[in-house]
Amino acid sequence: MTTDGRWGLLDAAGNTIEASGEPVVSEVTDCAEDRPTLYVGPLITHYGHFLFGTFARLWPLLTWDGPKPRLLCHPLGPPEIRRETWAALPFLIEILSRFDMTLDDLATFERPTRIPRLMVPGPSLREQDFVHDVHGTLARFVGQPFWDPALVDTESRPVYLSKTRLGTGISRLRNEQVLCEALERGGVDIVYPESLRLSQLVRLLSERRMVLGTAGSAFHAAVFAAPGRRILGLNWAAHINANFLLLDALNGTQARYYSAIGAETGEEAGFHFDWSLPDPTAVAVEMLARARAFDTLDTRDAEEDAVRRHAGRVSPLQRVGRWLRRQI
Repeated sequence: MTTDGRWGLLDAAGNTIEASGEPVVSEVTDCAEDRPTLYVGPLITHYGHFLFGTFARLWPLLTWDGPKPRLLCHPLGPPEIRRETWAALPFLIEILSRFDMTLDDLATFERPTRIPRLMVPGPSLREQDFVHDVHGTLARFVGQPFWDPALVDTESRPVYLSKTRLGTGISRLRNEQVLCEALERGGVDIVYPESLRLSQLVRLLSERRMVLGTAGSAFHAAVFAAPGRRILGLNWAAHINANFLLLDALNGTQARYYSAIGAETGEEAGFHFDWSLPDPTAVAVEMLARARAFDTLDTRDAEEDAVRRHAGRVSPLQRVGRWLRRQI
Protein backbone atom coordinates (compact mmCIF):
# COMPACT_ATOMS: atom_id res chain seq x y z
CA MET A 1 0.00 0.00 0.00
CA THR A 2 1.31 3.46 -0.90
CA THR A 3 1.11 6.68 1.09
CA ASP A 4 -1.56 8.07 -1.24
CA GLY A 5 -3.91 5.14 -0.49
CA ARG A 6 -3.24 3.05 -3.59
CA TRP A 7 -2.81 -0.67 -3.03
CA GLY A 8 -2.09 -3.71 -5.10
CA LEU A 9 -1.86 -7.48 -5.01
CA LEU A 10 0.49 -9.17 -7.49
CA ASP A 11 1.28 -12.80 -8.20
CA ALA A 12 4.77 -14.28 -8.22
CA ALA A 13 5.24 -13.26 -11.86
CA GLY A 14 4.34 -9.66 -11.12
CA ASN A 15 0.89 -9.77 -12.70
CA THR A 16 -1.77 -7.66 -11.03
CA ILE A 17 -4.49 -9.64 -9.25
CA GLU A 18 -6.20 -6.76 -7.46
CA ALA A 19 -5.37 -3.06 -7.48
CA SER A 20 -6.68 0.40 -6.66
CA GLY A 21 -5.93 3.23 -9.06
CA GLU A 22 -2.62 2.86 -10.88
CA PRO A 23 -1.07 -0.60 -10.36
CA VAL A 24 1.38 -0.58 -7.48
CA VAL A 25 4.71 -2.02 -8.68
CA SER A 26 7.60 -1.77 -6.23
CA GLU A 27 10.60 -3.80 -5.25
CA VAL A 28 9.67 -6.29 -2.55
CA THR A 29 11.41 -5.34 0.67
CA ASP A 30 9.74 -7.55 3.29
CA CYS A 31 8.58 -11.14 3.67
CA ALA A 32 5.52 -11.96 5.80
CA GLU A 33 5.34 -14.74 8.34
CA ASP A 34 4.74 -18.12 6.71
CA ARG A 35 1.13 -18.43 7.85
CA PRO A 36 -2.08 -19.18 5.93
CA THR A 37 -3.51 -15.88 4.72
CA LEU A 38 -6.96 -15.12 3.33
CA TYR A 39 -7.29 -12.00 1.20
CA VAL A 40 -10.43 -9.94 1.96
CA GLY A 41 -9.70 -6.78 -0.04
CA PRO A 42 -10.25 -3.25 1.27
CA LEU A 43 -11.60 -3.19 4.82
CA ILE A 44 -14.61 -0.95 4.33
CA THR A 45 -15.77 0.78 7.49
CA HIS A 46 -19.27 1.74 6.27
CA TYR A 47 -21.66 -0.99 7.46
CA GLY A 48 -23.66 -1.37 4.24
CA HIS A 49 -20.65 -1.29 1.92
CA PHE A 50 -18.76 -3.67 4.22
CA LEU A 51 -21.50 -6.26 3.69
CA PHE A 52 -21.20 -5.93 -0.08
CA GLY A 53 -17.41 -5.74 -0.14
CA THR A 54 -15.22 -7.12 2.63
CA PHE A 55 -17.81 -9.57 3.95
CA ALA A 56 -18.23 -11.14 0.49
CA ARG A 57 -14.65 -12.51 0.68
CA LEU A 58 -15.12 -14.39 3.97
CA TRP A 59 -16.93 -17.44 2.59
CA PRO A 60 -13.81 -19.73 2.57
CA LEU A 61 -13.88 -19.55 6.39
CA LEU A 62 -17.05 -21.66 6.37
CA THR A 63 -15.05 -24.77 5.44
CA TRP A 64 -11.54 -23.72 6.42
CA ASP A 65 -9.41 -26.68 7.43
CA GLY A 66 -6.15 -26.34 9.29
CA PRO A 67 -4.50 -23.48 11.18
CA LYS A 68 -6.60 -20.33 11.42
CA PRO A 69 -5.62 -17.81 8.73
CA ARG A 70 -4.90 -14.15 9.13
CA LEU A 71 -7.07 -11.83 7.03
CA LEU A 72 -5.12 -9.64 4.64
CA CYS A 73 -6.86 -6.34 3.98
CA HIS A 74 -6.17 -2.90 2.57
CA PRO A 75 -7.09 -0.45 5.32
CA LEU A 76 -8.67 2.95 4.90
CA GLY A 77 -7.26 5.84 6.91
CA PRO A 78 -3.87 6.58 8.50
CA PRO A 79 -2.07 3.83 10.45
CA GLU A 80 -2.07 5.79 13.71
CA ILE A 81 -5.88 5.65 14.06
CA ARG A 82 -6.52 2.37 12.25
CA ARG A 83 -6.94 0.15 15.30
CA GLU A 84 -9.10 2.79 16.98
CA THR A 85 -11.33 2.97 13.90
CA TRP A 86 -11.76 -0.79 13.70
CA ALA A 87 -12.50 -1.08 17.42
CA ALA A 88 -15.38 1.37 16.93
CA LEU A 89 -17.11 -0.99 14.48
CA PRO A 90 -19.19 -3.43 16.58
CA PHE A 91 -20.48 -5.21 13.47
CA LEU A 92 -16.90 -6.04 12.44
CA ILE A 93 -16.06 -7.43 15.86
CA GLU A 94 -19.26 -9.50 16.03
CA ILE A 95 -18.74 -10.98 12.56
CA LEU A 96 -15.10 -11.86 13.25
CA SER A 97 -16.06 -13.48 16.55
CA ARG A 98 -18.28 -16.00 14.71
CA PHE A 99 -15.06 -17.42 13.25
CA ASP A 100 -13.21 -17.22 16.58
CA MET A 101 -11.28 -14.23 15.27
CA THR A 102 -10.48 -10.78 16.61
CA LEU A 103 -9.02 -7.56 15.27
CA ASP A 104 -5.59 -9.10 15.89
CA ASP A 105 -6.25 -11.49 12.99
CA LEU A 106 -6.40 -8.59 10.51
CA ALA A 107 -3.12 -8.07 8.66
CA THR A 108 -1.92 -5.07 6.69
CA PHE A 109 1.45 -4.18 5.19
CA GLU A 110 2.80 -0.69 4.65
CA ARG A 111 5.70 -1.76 2.41
CA PRO A 112 5.93 -4.18 -0.53
CA THR A 113 5.76 -7.61 1.11
CA ARG A 114 6.00 -11.17 -0.16
CA ILE A 115 3.27 -13.40 1.31
CA PRO A 116 4.20 -17.11 1.21
CA ARG A 117 0.73 -18.66 1.49
CA LEU A 118 -2.17 -16.59 0.22
CA MET A 119 -5.70 -17.51 -0.86
CA VAL A 120 -7.50 -14.96 -3.05
CA PRO A 121 -11.22 -15.80 -3.20
CA GLY A 122 -13.62 -14.24 -5.65
CA PRO A 123 -16.44 -12.29 -3.97
CA SER A 124 -19.65 -14.17 -3.20
CA LEU A 125 -21.58 -11.03 -4.08
CA ARG A 126 -20.95 -8.03 -6.30
CA GLU A 127 -22.95 -4.83 -5.91
CA GLN A 128 -25.87 -4.52 -8.32
CA ASP A 129 -24.56 -7.49 -10.28
CA PHE A 130 -24.71 -11.02 -8.84
CA VAL A 131 -24.86 -13.10 -5.68
CA HIS A 132 -23.91 -16.75 -5.06
CA ASP A 133 -25.77 -19.13 -2.76
CA VAL A 134 -22.72 -19.35 -0.52
CA HIS A 135 -23.25 -15.71 0.44
CA GLY A 136 -26.56 -16.71 1.99
CA THR A 137 -24.90 -19.63 3.75
CA LEU A 138 -22.26 -17.25 5.09
CA ALA A 139 -24.86 -14.77 6.35
CA ARG A 140 -26.96 -17.48 7.99
CA PHE A 141 -23.89 -18.87 9.77
CA VAL A 142 -23.01 -15.44 11.14
CA GLY A 143 -26.58 -14.59 12.15
CA GLN A 144 -27.59 -17.96 13.61
CA PRO A 145 -26.83 -17.17 17.27
CA PHE A 146 -28.40 -13.70 17.06
CA TRP A 147 -32.03 -14.84 17.00
CA ASP A 148 -34.17 -17.42 18.79
CA PRO A 149 -36.42 -19.62 16.59
CA ALA A 150 -38.99 -19.71 19.38
CA LEU A 151 -39.37 -15.92 19.25
CA VAL A 152 -39.69 -15.42 15.48
CA ASP A 153 -42.68 -13.20 14.60
CA THR A 154 -43.87 -13.08 18.20
CA GLU A 155 -44.08 -9.26 18.27
CA SER A 156 -47.02 -7.98 16.21
CA ARG A 157 -46.36 -4.27 16.81
CA PRO A 158 -44.65 -2.89 13.67
CA VAL A 159 -41.27 -1.21 13.88
CA TYR A 160 -39.90 1.61 11.73
CA LEU A 161 -36.13 1.90 11.18
CA SER A 162 -35.42 5.62 11.26
CA LYS A 163 -32.44 7.60 9.95
CA THR A 164 -33.37 10.81 11.73
CA ARG A 165 -30.42 10.59 14.12
CA LEU A 166 -27.80 9.79 11.49
CA GLY A 167 -25.17 12.49 11.05
CA THR A 168 -23.72 11.13 7.79
CA GLY A 169 -24.71 8.55 5.22
CA ILE A 170 -25.85 7.93 1.68
CA SER A 171 -29.33 9.45 1.75
CA ARG A 172 -31.46 11.39 4.18
CA LEU A 173 -35.22 11.93 4.17
CA ARG A 174 -35.52 15.61 5.05
CA ASN A 175 -38.99 15.47 6.62
CA GLU A 176 -38.70 11.96 8.05
CA GLN A 177 -39.43 13.21 11.56
CA VAL A 178 -42.98 14.16 10.51
CA LEU A 179 -43.39 10.71 8.96
CA CYS A 180 -42.14 9.06 12.16
CA GLU A 181 -44.51 11.05 14.37
CA ALA A 182 -47.48 10.02 12.22
CA LEU A 183 -46.40 6.37 12.24
CA GLU A 184 -45.91 6.44 15.99
CA ARG A 185 -49.44 7.76 16.44
CA GLY A 186 -50.55 4.78 14.37
CA GLY A 187 -48.95 2.27 16.73
CA VAL A 188 -45.49 1.84 15.22
CA ASP A 189 -42.31 1.70 17.31
CA ILE A 190 -39.50 3.96 16.06
CA VAL A 191 -36.00 2.48 16.27
CA TYR A 192 -32.62 3.94 15.32
CA PRO A 193 -30.48 1.17 13.78
CA GLU A 194 -27.15 2.94 14.38
CA SER A 195 -27.82 2.66 18.13
CA LEU A 196 -28.03 -1.15 17.91
CA ARG A 197 -25.36 -3.78 17.52
CA LEU A 198 -25.72 -6.08 14.52
CA SER A 199 -26.90 -8.90 16.79
CA GLN A 200 -29.59 -6.65 18.31
CA LEU A 201 -30.83 -5.49 14.92
CA VAL A 202 -30.99 -9.08 13.63
CA ARG A 203 -32.95 -10.13 16.72
CA LEU A 204 -35.34 -7.20 16.27
CA LEU A 205 -35.95 -8.06 12.62
CA SER A 206 -36.54 -11.70 13.50
CA GLU A 207 -39.06 -11.05 16.27
CA ARG A 208 -41.14 -8.34 14.54
CA ARG A 209 -43.77 -9.49 12.08
CA MET A 210 -43.64 -6.20 10.18
CA VAL A 211 -40.68 -3.89 9.55
CA LEU A 212 -40.97 -0.47 7.90
CA GLY A 213 -38.36 2.06 6.90
CA THR A 214 -36.69 3.95 4.10
CA ALA A 215 -34.64 1.71 1.83
CA GLY A 216 -31.13 1.68 3.31
CA SER A 217 -28.35 -0.37 4.83
CA ALA A 218 -30.40 -1.36 7.88
CA PHE A 219 -32.56 -3.59 5.68
CA HIS A 220 -29.44 -5.56 4.72
CA ALA A 221 -29.45 -7.12 8.20
CA ALA A 222 -32.48 -9.18 7.14
CA VAL A 223 -30.12 -11.60 5.38
CA PHE A 224 -28.75 -12.55 8.85
CA ALA A 225 -32.21 -12.87 10.42
CA ALA A 226 -34.92 -15.51 10.42
CA PRO A 227 -36.10 -16.40 6.90
CA GLY A 228 -39.16 -14.75 5.41
CA ARG A 229 -38.95 -11.26 6.93
CA ARG A 230 -41.77 -8.88 5.96
CA ILE A 231 -40.43 -5.47 4.96
CA LEU A 232 -42.25 -2.42 3.65
CA GLY A 233 -39.66 -0.03 2.26
CA LEU A 234 -40.05 3.58 1.18
CA ASN A 235 -37.65 4.52 -1.60
CA TRP A 236 -36.59 7.91 -2.93
CA ALA A 237 -37.16 6.97 -6.58
CA ALA A 238 -39.42 4.79 -8.71
CA HIS A 239 -36.66 2.20 -9.15
CA ILE A 240 -35.04 0.16 -6.40
CA ASN A 241 -31.32 -0.52 -6.12
CA ALA A 242 -30.64 -4.11 -7.20
CA ASN A 243 -28.65 -4.73 -4.01
CA PHE A 244 -31.89 -5.00 -2.02
CA LEU A 245 -33.33 -7.58 -4.41
CA LEU A 246 -30.11 -9.62 -4.37
CA LEU A 247 -30.14 -9.96 -0.59
CA ASP A 248 -33.91 -10.39 -0.35
CA ALA A 249 -33.71 -13.45 -2.58
CA LEU A 250 -31.10 -15.15 -0.37
CA ASN A 251 -33.24 -15.43 2.75
CA GLY A 252 -36.77 -15.40 1.40
CA THR A 253 -37.33 -11.82 2.53
CA GLN A 254 -40.82 -10.67 1.57
CA ALA A 255 -40.01 -7.05 0.77
CA ARG A 256 -42.29 -4.57 -0.96
CA TYR A 257 -40.77 -1.25 -2.02
CA TYR A 258 -42.68 1.91 -2.82
CA SER A 259 -41.83 5.45 -3.85
CA ALA A 260 -43.74 8.60 -3.07
CA ILE A 261 -45.24 10.42 -6.01
CA GLY A 262 -43.86 13.96 -6.04
CA ALA A 263 -40.77 13.23 -3.93
CA GLU A 264 -37.94 15.71 -4.54
CA THR A 265 -34.18 15.25 -4.15
CA GLY A 266 -31.51 17.78 -3.20
CA GLU A 267 -28.14 18.24 -1.54
CA GLU A 268 -27.38 17.72 2.13
CA ALA A 269 -24.10 18.14 4.01
CA GLY A 270 -22.76 14.78 5.19
CA PHE A 271 -24.92 12.79 2.76
CA HIS A 272 -24.70 11.97 -0.92
CA PHE A 273 -28.18 13.46 -1.31
CA ASP A 274 -31.40 14.12 0.54
CA TRP A 275 -35.02 13.89 -0.46
CA SER A 276 -38.39 14.98 0.82
CA LEU A 277 -42.01 13.81 0.77
CA PRO A 278 -44.78 16.14 -0.46
CA ASP A 279 -47.07 14.98 2.38
CA PRO A 280 -45.33 12.73 4.94
CA THR A 281 -48.48 12.34 7.04
CA ALA A 282 -50.46 10.99 4.06
CA VAL A 283 -47.58 8.66 3.23
CA ALA A 284 -47.57 7.39 6.83
CA VAL A 285 -51.31 6.65 6.64
CA GLU A 286 -50.81 4.70 3.43
CA MET A 287 -47.81 2.80 4.81
CA LEU A 288 -49.88 1.75 7.81
CA ALA A 289 -52.70 0.57 5.56
CA ARG A 290 -50.31 -1.41 3.41
CA ALA A 291 -48.61 -2.91 6.47
CA ARG A 292 -52.00 -4.18 7.70
CA ALA A 293 -52.77 -5.62 4.26
CA PHE A 294 -49.27 -6.91 3.63
CA ASP A 295 -50.21 -10.51 2.79
CA THR A 296 -52.56 -9.31 0.02
CA LEU A 297 -50.49 -6.38 -1.25
CA ASP A 298 -49.80 -7.79 -4.69
CA THR A 299 -53.51 -8.27 -5.33
CA ARG A 300 -54.31 -4.83 -3.93
CA ASP A 301 -51.66 -3.14 -6.06
CA ALA A 302 -52.86 -4.93 -9.21
CA GLU A 303 -56.47 -3.92 -8.55
CA GLU A 304 -55.54 -0.28 -7.93
CA ASP A 305 -53.47 -0.18 -11.09
CA ALA A 306 -56.35 -1.66 -13.09
CA VAL A 307 -58.83 0.89 -11.72
CA ARG A 308 -56.43 3.69 -12.48
CA ARG A 309 -55.88 2.49 -16.06
CA HIS A 310 -59.58 2.01 -16.87
CA ALA A 311 -60.91 5.09 -15.08
CA GLY A 312 -58.21 7.35 -16.45
CA ARG A 313 -58.20 9.29 -13.20
CA VAL A 314 -57.86 8.74 -9.44
CA SER A 315 -60.82 9.20 -7.10
CA PRO A 316 -60.40 11.24 -3.88
CA LEU A 317 -60.15 8.10 -1.78
CA GLN A 318 -57.60 6.56 -4.11
CA ARG A 319 -55.55 9.72 -4.24
CA VAL A 320 -54.05 9.06 -0.83
CA GLY A 321 -53.66 5.44 -1.82
CA ARG A 322 -51.58 6.57 -4.78
CA TRP A 323 -49.12 8.57 -2.68
CA LEU A 324 -47.09 5.39 -2.83
CA ARG A 325 -46.22 3.82 -6.13
CA ARG A 326 -45.36 0.14 -6.41
CA GLN A 327 -41.79 -0.59 -7.45
CA ILE A 328 -41.36 -2.54 -10.69
